[in-house]
Amino acid sequence: MLKMKLKWQDVVLTIISLAFCYALIPQIIYNYNLHVVNISWQTLIITMLGLYFAGFCYFTLKLYFTAISTSISATCWLIILIQKIIF
Repeated sequence: MLKMKLKWQDVVLTIISLAFCYALIPQIIYNYNLHVVNISWQTLIITMLGLYFAGFCYFTLKLYFTAISTSISATCWLIILIQKIIF
């Protein structure tokens, strides 16, 4: 059976990343309701790619929960990017 010891850093970074995801939800809803995205392309792309790369790095460090939550945060930024393309 696979035993996984949870590191305290994994817990803290996961909570922080999930808080960032939670903070992006109103932005996603706002964009959807008004059909407008007022975030620059540069901000969207660099943040999204940076978070996906960070998630990969966390995965290689065996911080699995942080890797997943960071990837979820990156996906929120991807949703906003898609909204910008559509709207």
